[in-house]
Amino acid sequence: PPLPQLDEPEHHRRIGRITGPYSITRQAAFAVVESGGAQFKVTPDDVIYHNKIPDVTVNDVIELGKVLLIGTAQETAIGRPFIPGASVVAAVEETLKDAKVHVFKKKPRKGYSKLKGHRSHITALRILELRAAGMQLPAADAAPARGAPQQLT
Repeated sequence: PPLPQLDEPEHHRRIGRITGPYSITRQAAFAVVESGGAQFKVTPDDVIYHNKIPDVTVNDVIELGKVLLIGTAQETAIGRPFIPGASVVAAVEETLKDAKVHVFKKKPRKGYSKLKGHRSHITALRILELRAAGMQLPAADAAPARGAPQQLT
């Protein structure tokens, strides 16, 4: 049977603003999220450097909706291509410029040379939380269930 057609989730959506000190609940889970033409493997409290996200400022809380994979030690969910109902919540920590990139062009024996450079604007995001509809994401201090160690002979 054909797969149902789902609407493509938004790249990012502003959901709030941080006004004071905040704490991050550690989760024993990870996610692969697509944003800005790149894929990032993230866990809570990670910092990722993303191409400039328009219309966000420092301390904004955004939700990244294009989650490709989310997993724990016990189970993994893989999207086709995205997981419906899953999202990654992140806070904008700072906006800055990347290192300078030099572009040098030269044509030998013609006396032509040109040097240009630019600095790309980037946004630093701190991952606050992973959300997955219908999936329990354990806290980081919970030890994963393991069987007795096996002796290899």
